[in-house]
Amino acid sequence: MNKLSARGQALVLAFGLAAAPAFAADKNTVVAVVNGSEVHLSQMEELARQLPPALGQPPYDALLEVAINNELVYQQAKKEKLETDPEVKAALKQAETTLMRQAWMAHRVRAAVSDDAIRARYDELAKAFVPAEEVHARHILVDSEDAAKAVIAELNKGADFAELARTRTKDPSGTQTGGDLGYFTQKDMVPEFAAAAFALQPGQVSKTPVKTQFGWHVIKVEDRRMSQLPPFEQAKGRIGQQLAEQVAQQTLTDLREKAKVKRFGPDGAALPDKPAQAPQQ
Repeated sequence: MNKLSARGQALVLAFGLAAAPAFAADKNTVVAVVNGSEVHLSQMEELARQLPPALGQPPYDALLEVAINNELVYQQAKKEKLETDPEVKAALKQAETTLMRQAWMAHRVRAAVSDDAIRARYDELAKAFVPAEEVHARHILVDSEDAAKAVIAELNKGADFAELARTRTKDPSGTQTGGDLGYFTQKDMVPEFAAAAFALQPGQVSKTPVKTQFGWHVIKVEDRRMSQLPPFEQAKGRIGQQLAEQVAQQTLTDLREKAKVKRFGPDGAALPDKPAQAPQQ
């Protein structure tokens, strides 16, 4: 059916309801007039952004009906002066506080994390970059040395490492990836694991179990290489995210240094002052 289900419409209505259909027109386009009040395309876009992914992409006409339903419910709430209800007033105040906080921080971050800033950070990283040896390895994590020895025995008989990892490893991600850890340097892993992995050549499997704080490992090295600095286009997203986090953290630190804060416990008693520093994100 080319309609949003009744359950889907109820979800949109209840949650303000993510795959949005493409709207190429002017966002201020009036798409409906409900009891004299206009519904704009931007409102439909917002609904589409909030849709649960499981609902897929709703057709335009179905989403329009949901927008109309939302406007009808809103109008009725206004008629009944629901905005004067204490709980609603508190919720509106909380929503305003949240939106203002998020918008202010977003403006600060956008102003600081420009394309030029990202390029400058990339250039800094490029100058400081020192290639390091990496290995691409898989592992099978088990609870005991005997279990690891049993895994090695099966591998020696010709079992496929990735397939065995999917059924034997205690590493949750390994059951999906066949124990694949990707490329890593020695400093990326705990010392015992790194020492064993970097002692192997491509295609080799550890002959004895490797014990770490996580359990017992059987390791297979797939490849070895020297690390390379990723190209700018590939790295800029991650660099931008890192810069954004740093700006947000520094902004909070600056605000706290200037603020006068008094803290009280749940019993109303005064708590001791804390150093003026931002909490860890």
